[in-house]
Amino acid sequence: MSNHKIKNSGPRLKYSCEINITSLADVAICLMIIFLIAGVSVAMSRAGITVAVPRSSVAAPQSTEGAAVTIDKQGKLYIEDKLVNANEFVNELMLALSRKVTSRVYLVADEAVNYGIVINVLSKIREAGIENVSLVANPQATPKNKTKKINK
Repeated sequence: MSNHKIKNSGPRLKYSCEINITSLADVAICLMIIFLIAGVSVAMSRAGITVAVPRSSVAAPQSTEGAAVTIDKQGKLYIEDKLVNANEFVNELMLALSRKVTSRVYLVADEAVNYGIVINVLSKIREAGIENVSLVANPQATPKNKTKKINK
């Protein structure tokens, strides 16, 4: 056996403990784009029924928890964008509410719908035992320079 010592032929490698920010930024931008596309596609998929909702000066924003019952211009009933028959309305509503966290119902009706139809649907909702019903209206636009005159 020979006693030969092995020499290091080059410098020792040093480890770098840095985070590559460029790839981290690329991942963040890709995630942002994915979430933007997903958000827009969800918003576009919910735009199925066209309803001209009446305006009100006291309309307040509501949370979206609960089932949406929609009456379109022709008087057709929808629960969560699904067309339902008037005879199956209560069963379909209870099924939709069973998938929700709360038992709140949002009643959205076109402004051209007969008032009797809206009351009929509202009474069916109440007869099903649902007490938490909200009528949906759009906020009324207010002029910017609206001033009141006070007569003395």
